[in-house]
Amino acid sequence: MYQIGEVATMAKVSIRLLRHYDEIGLLVPSGRSEAGYRLYGHSDLQHLQQILFYRTLEFPLEEIQRLMSAPGFDRHAALLQQRELIRRKAQELGAVLDLLEQTIADIDPGVQEKNTMSTQQMFEVFPDMKQEYQDEAQERWGNTAAWKQSAARWKKYTKTDMERMKQEMAHVYGQLEKVFAAGTRPDAPAALAAIEAARLMSDKWFYDCPKELHVKGTEWTSSDERFVRNIDKNCPGLATWMHQAAKANLHP
Repeated sequence: MYQIGEVATMAKVSIRLLRHYDEIGLLVPSGRSEAGYRLYGHSDLQHLQQILFYRTLEFPLEEIQRLMSAPGFDRHAALLQQRELIRRKAQELGAVLDLLEQTIADIDPGVQEKNTMSTQQMFEVFPDMKQEYQDEAQERWGNTAAWKQSAARWKKYTKTDMERMKQEMAHVYGQLEKVFAAGTRPDAPAALAAIEAARLMSDKWFYDCPKELHVKGTEWTSSDERFVRNIDKNCPGLATWMHQAAKANLHP
């Protein structure tokens, strides 16, 4: 058995962190000394290692606790999934590193042969989501359960998942535009069906989205001119109409 200080040294974490994990039930030591000090066995160290793998992948503590406390939690399956996620992250960072090397070479006066990048190559390794939106969203909602759940889900998505999500989004927004363009009132059955499909899409791909939260989300996107410009590009007034429909959907 190991005392808390020994575990902290081995795992390169603080004693305070281990105490916190114990307090929230994420890592409860399997033993106590006669004096009441925490004692950790080998299985506890394995549990801590699993937690640190998740933390390396930037999973929020709430999500780690939910996963590892689930009745059917399979450590081997979780390790395989973590390996895949870390491999994917390494590939993404490798692509960014390659782009950095090429960018440095393009401006390095000591490099004789230049291979000037196209404008597409300059940005192709970066995520599709505009960073300013992501940063603002994280600042606004970063401490909420919805943001943490969404971040955890996105880390697991494959390229196939992302493509399927884009197709579903295109279908849902296409239906919203169709219903709106027909002059449908936001509280009409067709409007409620279309906005409910949008809410369920958020619930499926991003975070648990009760109707009250959906109203708040549409309120934000209908009051920020950047989102309004994007949502209204085919149907001016759609963003405001969606917020009205989301409110009407509270009590259909």
